[in-house]
Amino acid sequence: MRKSLILAVVVVVALVVAGTSGVFATWSDSETSHDNIVQTGSLDLKVNGADDEPWGQGVPSKVAIECMVPGKLYGPFEVELWNAGICQFPSAAFIHFKDYFCFNVEPKVNAYPDGGSVWWYENYGPDATTGYICPVTGDLKPEPELVAEFGGKVDCTYVDGLGEPLGDTCSMLSALTIIVTDAETGEILVGPALLGDVYCQEIYLFDLMPCEPRTIELWFSLYQFSEEDFGFNYFLTPEELGIDPDVDPIAYNAAYMHWLKFNDWPSWAYMRDAVSFDMEFDVLLMDP
Repeated sequence: MRKSLILAVVVVVALVVAGTSGVFATWSDSETSHDNIVQTGSLDLKVNGADDEPWGQGVPSKVAIECMVPGKLYGPFEVELWNAGICQFPSAAFIHFKDYFCFNVEPKVNAYPDGGSVWWYENYGPDATTGYICPVTGDLKPEPELVAEFGGKVDCTYVDGLGEPLGDTCSMLSALTIIVTDAETGEILVGPALLGDVYCQEIYLFDLMPCEPRTIELWFSLYQFSEEDFGFNYFLTPEELGIDPDVDPIAYNAAYMHWLKFNDWPSWAYMRDAVSFDMEFDVLLMDP
């Protein structure tokens, strides 16, 4: 009888276990992670610490050259770029030259309107200028510029004008060269290149990390055209004239000065020209 009871209990337990298809858990524990969040980062480009309007006070102009002459390098004009965003991986920085405008700066108004030059005042009036009307644009230009652009006398020789594209208001655009360098390393990042060739291009500078400002330097020069560039060769150097400076220094100096005054006369086409342009700086978040 006792054995039959034990056997019956074992059978019941086995059936219960078989019915649940599992085992009993003796212990368990659970934990919960709270306040999980997914948040985006940001890019915030600053140019010398400034933002464009209306969000900021505006980025002021960085380049101002008032009396550029051919053959000389002007700069550096420094621009600091930094990313005030919070993403801790590089963003590609670009420069974009755009919205240029070429124009002629009118010659100065007569310096003696009150009778310092009576003949000039009586014949041309108090608002007279030293310029002449350009036959294409109607702007006032200095005489040497018109000679270079449209022809005239250079010394005692008549020369043809340079024609397009130099014989217009954008003469300077054909010769204005830009160089952009890294202020810290001196590495050339852009150029040397003509402004007209890089106009409206997105030009890569470097990768910019957040809170790590980098400074670029802008350099400008104006190529000096010579008469040989256009097939002219009317003027001889003192050496070509056969004057020995040791034998006749006076004649040599006179010949040299005469040659120097008219050498590279095509660059006269730039006189009183001006080019204004905008510089846009961009950052692009690259795939990290």
